Order: sequence, then structure tokens, then C-alpha cells
Amino acid sequence: MTTQAFGVGVQVVVHLDRTRFPDSLIDDPIGVIVAPGESEGSGLYAPTVQREKFWVVAFEEPFVGLDGSGPHESARIPQSFLEAAPEA
Repeated sequence: MTTQAFGVGVQVVVHLDRTRFPDSLIDDPIGVIVAPGESEGSGLYAPTVQREKFWVVAFEEPFVGLDGSGPHESARIPQSFLEAAPEA
């Protein structure tokens, strides 16, 4: 498995979490990373073992979320939801 390099200026596909909206036909949005976000971890009573990196992504087109929120011009996205967009 190849590790993808993420950073400011990288075009990405944001994979939507469809667990609550499995029948949604909304396409995964495409955007560009415009800034690094904070790393966050989970763990209330134990030291956090893994911290997830977040990135601020500006969308190519305003994006309406699966829950109907928006339109959003940008969002703070966990790296695990990002994939480098294929080159055109």
C-alpha cells in the first residue's frame, strides 16, 4: 500500500461518511487542501495512541452535505476521508 502525500495545494477527493445516508446519490466532493488542520486523538481516560491529521479543504463547487447542511465552500476534514485526486 502506497502512502499518499498530503499538503497544501494537493487536489483531493473527500470520501463522504455514508453510514447514516446509505442511499444518497451525492457525489464525493473534490477540493484543494488550503491549510493544515490540528491533529486530534480520542481517549478520555487513557493516553491517545494515534492522532489523526486534519486538513482544511476548499471545494471546487459549494458542497451541500448529506444531511442537507450547506452549501459549504470549505471544511476541516480528517485525513482518513481524503484521497489524492487522479491527475487529469
